[in-house]
Order: sequence, then structure tokens, then C-alpha cells
Amino acid sequence: MSKQQQQQYDLKIQMVAHLLFVVLVVCGITAIIKMFVLRINLGKYYAGRFPQDSVIVVKNRTFAFDRTSEMGKRGNICSDDGTILLTDIYIYDLYWVPSNITAKDSALFMAKVDSLIDMFHQINPTLSIDYLNKNIKVGYVEFRRQLLEARAKEQSKDKKVSEEGRLALQDLNKIRVKILVSNISKSDKWVRQNVVNAIDSLFVGWQGDKRFRGGCQKDIRFVRRQLSGGFPASILGRVSTQVNAIGIDSMVFNNGIEGYCNDVLSGENIPKRILKVNDNTVRLKENREIHPKAGNNVITTINTDIQRITRSALDDYLAVAGAESGCAMVMEVATGDIKAIVNLDYDTKTGRYEERGDHCIVERFEPGSTFKLMTLMAALETGKIDTGDLVDCEKGVFSLGRAFEISDNDGLYNAARIAYNDKMDDFYKGLEKMGLQEDLDIEVANAKTPILRSKTLTRADFKNVTHGYSVAVPPIYMLAYYNAIANHGVYVRPRLIKAIQSPEGKIEMTNPVVVKEKICSQKTIEKVRGCLERVVMYGTARRIRDDNYFNQLKDSTIQARPLIAGKTGTAFIYDEKTRQYSNVKNSSFIGYFPADNPKYTCMVLIKGTTLDAGYVSAPACKVIAEKLVTNLNEFDINNKRNIYNVPTCRVGYFQDLALIYDQLGIKADYKGKNDYVMVERSEDKTGSVLFVPVAQGQQIPSMRGMTAKDAAYLLKKKGYQVCLKGRGKVSTISISGKTANVYLTND
Repeated sequence: MSKQQQQQYDLKIQMVAHLLFVVLVVCGITAIIKMFVLRINLGKYYAGRFPQDSVIVVKNRTFAFDRTSEMGKRGNICSDDGTILLTDIYIYDLYWVPSNITAKDSALFMAKVDSLIDMFHQINPTLSIDYLNKNIKVGYVEFRRQLLEARAKEQSKDKKVSEEGRLALQDLNKIRVKILVSNISKSDKWVRQNVVNAIDSLFVGWQGDKRFRGGCQKDIRFVRRQLSGGFPASILGRVSTQVNAIGIDSMVFNNGIEGYCNDVLSGENIPKRILKVNDNTVRLKENREIHPKAGNNVITTINTDIQRITRSALDDYLAVAGAESGCAMVMEVATGDIKAIVNLDYDTKTGRYEERGDHCIVERFEPGSTFKLMTLMAALETGKIDTGDLVDCEKGVFSLGRAFEISDNDGLYNAARIAYNDKMDDFYKGLEKMGLQEDLDIEVANAKTPILRSKTLTRADFKNVTHGYSVAVPPIYMLAYYNAIANHGVYVRPRLIKAIQSPEGKIEMTNPVVVKEKICSQKTIEKVRGCLERVVMYGTARRIRDDNYFNQLKDSTIQARPLIAGKTGTAFIYDEKTRQYSNVKNSSFIGYFPADNPKYTCMVLIKGTTLDAGYVSAPACKVIAEKLVTNLNEFDINNKRNIYNVPTCRVGYFQDLALIYDQLGIKADYKGKNDYVMVERSEDKTGSVLFVPVAQGQQIPSMRGMTAKDAAYLLKKKGYQVCLKGRGKVSTISISGKTANVYLTND
């Protein structure tokens, strides 16, 4: 290239550069002018300076106010040790909005659209790949065509065509494909933060609004959910949604602890305005300083371990009973703290028992024979009859104490007649005098109170009430009253709320509330406690008598006592349709344990069964009691009255057992040492154990109850080939030549 040609080329480059510079300057000036004009003409509207209830249309833009509010985070509901049971979980409603994809991002979107569709299908498998391809991949191409066409029309000088284009653009901006059902509370297909992050990471280099990568609109919301299962939603509370007077959706908490403590849990609610411009939300400066305060946490009395044990026992015995539903509670005697509360109903779809309603607090039932405790107490308080006095019963004449043990209806009715001179009204007054009619103000919304007076007040009602019919009592009231007997007559309110914790972490403890200092005389308390123990030892609950427990308590100074003292109750269910009692029963048991020094009171109610309480409810309560006494180490193992708490082992490896008992703090004595030993309780009842070596000749017959590992080790050491059959611990061993067949069982 010649020098002249080079100069001409450079001149052209300079001219193009100058031209581009001029174009950019003109565009910049034009943009500044437009912004300035927009500021002058529409600035006050974008700032929200126009009448609040007005709708303003200026240059194809519609300005309107909407009202909403910003609420602080709702407080958590926690267990007794502060573990969060119920909290706000933030989730997203996910939409695909084609208008969120700018022309600059179109190529990136089309390159990644197949991966995005796969994600959408995983989120909601009911949306097929073909459906998503049609509505998103193909749909986006059609959307772009319509968008360009509408924009061209909007620029037309023909006002009619321009208006047509403007309206078309408005409609196109509203198009979005909903990926997830909006009613999150009825769906388990939640879009969580990890999904949102995955979508955003797919579109690295997105040039448009970073909030809408891939065209996705993520509307954040929260749901109120348990962090782990096993806790009653009916007690903790459920959330529903309603539209308030100004048209804003709001969360409603109208049951359980949520409803009772709504004001405590609720965060600060600050109203605010938002601006809508052509249905697009514009943030107002006035809202920048809104920072609502969070709500308080509620720390409950519920213990996660005791809750698990109680639920498991109730679930098992509901299945044994083939029952429709049931509930169970564990209450701490001294404080009234509810440590576990379970409600279960049979679900025909799943074939399992699930938590649905609140049978414990917001329902009443006819308690049946558990109410005979109240009848017995009311009779004894008059001083006109004693537990040793004879009364006419259904099958002869027995002492009043024996009539109570065997749950004789006529015996308790005749005792009440003698005590109150056959005056039914005086009998009712006797019940009320003991505090049965007191409103306990249970810390759950919509809690029910007892109905003790029948509507008709006939002679039949008098008889029925004495054995638990013609009255309606919430289960928690029955539990609380038995707890008063365990608590030496002090009637404490069942407590579900242990403390309130502020957002700053300050904890304000609640105190136990004494409803009545003494429900009756101490003399009556001692007599009925003896009767409740004899119900378990010799009466309707004798199937749960544990000889291993109370036999250990027999010596020259200590009378034999059962682990649990309590009363069974079996009541036929009244059918409103036929207006008569059916063959289906409510079976319940209420008791406290250990009987000699009560720590907990427990109630198990199994509804809709054909089995009596002694076969299902009482055994369920026994399972709970045994696990609390042994598994949770609730009681002093060195106290001879609690010697049942010292665990033993039929056969085990010496070094393993020595380490275990050392960790438990249990003293171990030795009769000798060997690889394998049996463990026995010491005869001196000091709470220690005795290691007894297993002799070679004893090993095979002594292996019942061993772990499979230990049994296999011993048998192989003796030269046998081991064949394990089943799962669990050793049940029986069959020797065939040099082969040992070891049968295992979980029983």
C-alpha cells in the first residue's frame, strides 16, 4: 500500500471514529433529555406523589397504589431443651416469565433451555418434558416473534395501530408458565434455596436483571413447618390463610400453642404502600427504613425423648387394638409439665396411624371407670363410708376397696348413695368441691372444659355418673386430676409453656400454677393411693403387674409396691344415629409411677376398639413407664426402692459389660472372671450387680438373649460351624454334628 493510500485509509478510520463518537454523544444526550423529561413529567408519579386512592394514566403508563405490610419473623416453638420444633421455612413459588429474557440473553437462554426444562421436570414430574418443550422452548421463539411484531406496531404513527401494539405488549408481559402449584401448604414439591441456586448457576453471564436468570421469577414466601416429625401439629398449631379487610393475604393461627400464644409469637407488623406501574411493582424510598421486629420464641415443656417413647407405645397398641384413634400424655407430677402429648388417627390410605386432630384437649369423652376414682374420693370425703365397708356389688357383697379394684359399677354407685343419703345434687356438689369443675386454662386455643352435670338429672344419670357415663371430660383434665393424687393432693395446672425467649435471647420462665392446694383430705389421698396400687396388683390392671419390680422391694420394712399405680377405664361409645351405646369402646388407663415416689403421671386412651383397657391401654402405659425408668435413667439407681432401674444381662462379653457398668456408675462385684459372664442383681439390694462366670458346659444353654456376634464367637471357639437364622438376639440353638443353627428373634 502506497503512502497516499495509507493516508486515505487512516482518514476514513478517523471519520468513522468521529461519526461513532457523534452518534454516541447524540444518543447520550437523547437519553439524558428523555430521562430529564421523564423526571419532569413522571417523576412525581414514580415517587408516589399523587392521591393515594387514585389511578393515574400518563403516556401509556398506569400508576396505582397498592397496600401491603411487612411483618417481622415469627418466633419459633421449641422443646424443653430449646430444640426448634416449629419454625418458618422459606420457600419459593417458581414461574417462568418469557418477558424477563432480554434480547442480549436470548442466545444464552436457548443454549441452556434443555437443562432448565430438565430441572423443571424434576421439581414437578407432573409437567412432562414434551409439555415443557412446547410451552417454554418452542413457546419462547413464538413469544419473541410476537414481541417484535408488537413493538413495531407500537412505534407506528397510526394511533390505532400504536395502541394495538401497546396493548399487545402489556399482554405479552403478563405471560408466565407456572412451574409449581401456588398452594404450597397442600404440596410437598417445595422449591427451596438450593434449587434457586442451581438455576442461577446455570445462567452464568446473564446480562439482564440478575434476579430473573433464565427468565425465572422466584416469589419468596414462608410456610410454618416442623423441622422433624413426631410432634402433634394439633397441639403445636396449624396455619391457614385468609384475606383481610384490605385484600391482603395473611396467615391465621387459630389453634394449638400457635393460636394461644399468637400475640407472643407474632413479629411486628408494619403497614406500607407499594406502587404499581403497568402491573410492575416499584419500590418506594419511604419503605427503605422499615425493619419490623421479630417475634418471641416459645419454649414448651415437651421432651423429645419422652415424646418419641410415648408415640411409639401408643402406635403399637393402637395397632394391637385395631382402634380408630387414640391419644397419650405424660405429665411431670411436681410441676404439671406435659412432657409428651400424642394424638393419632388411623389413615385408611396409608394403613398407618397419623396425627390429625387433638383428642387430648379440644375433645370431651365419657371416661368410664377411670372416673370411679372421683366417685370413691367424694364418698370417702363425707366420712360416712370407708374402703373396708361392705357394699352391694354386681356379683355379691364386697368391701368398697375391693369393688374399686375390680371396677364394680354397682359397688361404687351404692357407696355414693350411702355417702350422700341418695341425694344426687349433693353428690354433684361433692365432685365440684374437689375442684373437678375448675377451668385449667390449658395453653392451647379452643381448649374444652369438663361437663359434669347431665342434662336430665334422672336417677339413671346419678348411677351413670358414678361410673363415668353421662359426663364429658377432656382427657387432659382426667390426667391432671390423677396427677393431683400422685402429688399428695396438690392440683397443678397442666403446663405446656415453659418459657418465653425474646429475639435478643432473654428468657422469661413461667411458673407452675397451683389450681387447688388440696383437692381433699390427706387421709382420703392415702386411701385412694393404696386403692390405685391394688388395682394393678390384684384388680383390673393386674396384667401389668411386674413381679420383678415389686418383689425386689420386699423386706422387713418395705411393703411390696407396684411400679405403676392407676385405674383402667372401659366405656362403650354412644352412637348418635341409633341413640344407643354400641359394642365399640373407649379404653383408657391413667396411672403414675413409680408408685411409691411418683415422678410422672401417664394417660393412654385408645378409641374405637373391642378390647378392654386392661389388655391395651394399661400395657401401653407400662411400656412408657418402664422405658422412662430404665432407658432414660430418670431415677436414682442406688436407691433400693428403685432397684428395678439396674439393668442386667443374661450373658455377655466380660470386658464389654465391665466398661458399660463403669460408664453407668454401677458397682460390679465378681464371683470370678471368664471371657463371658452372666449379670445378676446383688442380693443386698444396694443397686450393684454381680458378674457370674459362665462355665464351659453352661455356655450353650445360657446363650438365650445373647447378641448374634457373641453367640457366634463362643460357638466357633467350641469348634462349631455357625448358621444364623433370623434377626435379633438368640432364641434357641440347635446342634447338628459340628453345625450350630442359631435362631434369632426380636422378641
